[in-house]
Amino acid sequence: MDEAQKILRCSLKYCQTQNSLKSQFCSRCKSPLIQRYLWVLGTGFPAEQIQQFVAQRYLIISNKLVLDTRPGLPPYFPERIPPWLKPYLKLSPYRLHIPKLYGQIPRENLTSSETPELETTDHSDIWLLEYENFSSTVQKQLAKGEFLPTVDRAWSSTSGNRQLNWLLQISQLWQPLQVQGVAQTLVTPELLRVNGSVVQLQELETNRTTITLKDLGKLWSNWLSDADPKIQPFLQSICQRLQKGQLENSEELSDLLEEALEETARSQSVIFQVATTTDAGPSRSHNEDAYYQKEETRDSSSPHQALAIVCDGVGGHQGGEVASQLTIDHLRQEFQNLLDLSPKREVLTEQIEQAVSTVNDIICDQNDAENRKAQERMGTTLVMALGNNHQLYVSHVGDSRAYWITAHGCYQLTLDDDLASRQTRLGHLLYREALQQPAAGSLIQALGMSSSKLLHPTTQHLILDENSVFLLCSDGLSDNDLVEQYWEVEILPVLEEGKDLNTVAQRLVALANNLNGHDNVTVSLLKCSVSDLEDNQKLPVHIPELTQIQSSREPEATATRQADKPPGVLILLLILGLVIGGMGMAYWFFPEVQQSLDQFQEKLRSKPMRDPSDLPSPEN
Repeated sequence: MDEAQKILRCSLKYCQTQNSLKSQFCSRCKSPLIQRYLWVLGTGFPAEQIQQFVAQRYLIISNKLVLDTRPGLPPYFPERIPPWLKPYLKLSPYRLHIPKLYGQIPRENLTSSETPELETTDHSDIWLLEYENFSSTVQKQLAKGEFLPTVDRAWSSTSGNRQLNWLLQISQLWQPLQVQGVAQTLVTPELLRVNGSVVQLQELETNRTTITLKDLGKLWSNWLSDADPKIQPFLQSICQRLQKGQLENSEELSDLLEEALEETARSQSVIFQVATTTDAGPSRSHNEDAYYQKEETRDSSSPHQALAIVCDGVGGHQGGEVASQLTIDHLRQEFQNLLDLSPKREVLTEQIEQAVSTVNDIICDQNDAENRKAQERMGTTLVMALGNNHQLYVSHVGDSRAYWITAHGCYQLTLDDDLASRQTRLGHLLYREALQQPAAGSLIQALGMSSSKLLHPTTQHLILDENSVFLLCSDGLSDNDLVEQYWEVEILPVLEEGKDLNTVAQRLVALANNLNGHDNVTVSLLKCSVSDLEDNQKLPVHIPELTQIQSSREPEATATRQADKPPGVLILLLILGLVIGGMGMAYWFFPEVQQSLDQFQEKLRSKPMRDPSDLPSPEN
């Protein structure tokens, strides 16, 4: 097909101007063009149809890849979703790793526009999968028909830190995929793809047989020879224990991998910078948004930590600005000293969610005290990012969002707590179909609306091993896919060109006001700079064997058990210890004591012990 006929339409509904595929910006409105590559489920298209169009919008790149040349229009949604596709919907909260079900090309639309006699080989409907936003560099590879590299292919050329990071992500996906009957995906090498530090599943595969952690250990053992030497002994132990069935569940596996990552991350430094700004917007008389940022930068041998929070007072509820500021004030006090936070993932996650639940009840109590009912109740959304060394935690309630931008792509981390997302999680509608419903954006939870017993904050844990920018924002910016459209033009230069963070934040607010303009807008940018320490700064990296890792947990448990004992018991234990110690010294330094004890032991050996009363007294 002639290059001039390869038309990519602008995604803005009011524009829809046709552009060449080589264009980066729309020739009419000058907005960035979206290139959305989609994966084809099933057998795909025959070679004869490559570079042809189907359904008057999809350009066939390869037998398994197509480009949607009309990204601003909804795809075709079928009346019924087959059961084998339901896991894509129910696993939508794991959107960072699992593709979304985009839409369908009906059988009657599969005929090529230029060669009507050519059709797909299985004469069935085509289903399309959608991924997060790929960078232009990745898109160039996709345009050649090359999908993301497999873990197999990328494994030997990356660091031990990233190798462990990939394994950790796989282990964290094990339980939810097993519940949906698609854990087969995680032991099929061809389906395990990577985009920088992120594991991306190509598609989901239904379990053909019973899949266990032993299968995972068998697959991972294939990567041992090319593993970073620093992690080889540890990984070998992991694989052996998996294959022997000695690890009971994936949570235990994830804990061990996280502890190993704590060691490998000692060779890197993470520095955080934060910039936040807010604006009431052109159509609102006051600003119900609120924000907080805390940034701490120390010398490279000290842990670096940062905190950013964005709240959006729920629109239409009186006192939204009060609720959002209450949330900021409470969480600021809760996390004012970041150094006091636990380094353990499960503990810190619990601390974050407990703080969120507490502020929820504070707002609820004020609503009740002021006798606010229904729409009069004040509430707020929340999105928070907490950087802690090489780890970052993102927690949210409502529809304020968090995005993760790297050189490889832009990932929407949070899933809105609205009706559209709930319909998808329940397996009823494709997400883009649910967005077409009249009440799609109605919130199903926000802080202050009901008791914390009914609140379900979502907290994610990420490992930082590459330079990144995290964008936290209210829906004044994220509505109408503005982030998807502008992230590479406006935010990526922070990483690639060193663009000033405050300037970018202000620019994003201006874009929101000009292109959306219907709401308050708040933007918080958290830049994470990851670098290797100089040799003279590096701490020794030693990943212990699994038995050592597990035994390292025992002192904490022992200390807890002893702390629970009453003072009298501790005194008795102390006296007993002194007595035993004194007897030991006497044995070695006084021959007569040594002789007496030897005689006593001989009596014990000669007399069977059936009962404690049979024991002779020391004086005998």
